[in-house]
Amino acid sequence: MSPKSQRDALCDALDAVHPSAPTLCDGWTAHHLAAHVWLRESDPWRVAGALLSRRRDRVELRMAEVMTQRPYADLVAAIRRGPEGFSPFRLPGMEAAANTLEFFVHCEDVRRGSGNNTPRPTDLALEELCWKRLPAMSRMFLRGCPVAVWLERDVPPGEPLRVGTGPDIVTLSGAPSELLLYLFGRRSAANVEVIGDPAAISVVEHRRLGV
Repeated sequence: MSPKSQRDALCDALDAVHPSAPTLCDGWTAHHLAAHVWLRESDPWRVAGALLSRRRDRVELRMAEVMTQRPYADLVAAIRRGPEGFSPFRLPGMEAAANTLEFFVHCEDVRRGSGNNTPRPTDLALEELCWKRLPAMSRMFLRGCPVAVWLERDVPPGEPLRVGTGPDIVTLSGAPSELLLYLFGRRSAANVEVIGDPAAISVVEHRRLGV
């Protein structure tokens, strides 16, 4: 696994679909997603400022401008080359820290957006990275959940991770990469087995996840 391999996989997935192809991001086509990735890397200061001021509408407006100004194929090619200008994503180590899992998730957004939920082959390094990041992510995404959630990995098998202290328990079982997709809000596309009392499962499955 390498950050570049995930970047290449994302760009390959984008190149393989029409710009209007659906993705797992609600309301976003492949073109929207490409504009988002390019903006995140190459115009991060404007994006960060808009988010800090809680003006997501400005981000959407900027995305629309990018989609109008830059053809889809050019955007994908630019993403494949890497961030431009004075981007913090050009600093040493930022690619691995900030992009590996981001690009993995967005690659699956494109691949599985049309209903192909067959997982990509992954290596142990990616699965270990996902498992390493899951504790903090799960505590953030499941904060305040009245049901205790156990994350159970199967690649390779290991001790489960428990999140929350509610009296009811729901177990999410699967590869760490699939658990990551589930917690990022890609429930319907994630290959995760959900085990528990139906009422407790309903609480977890109707909870807003992701960012």
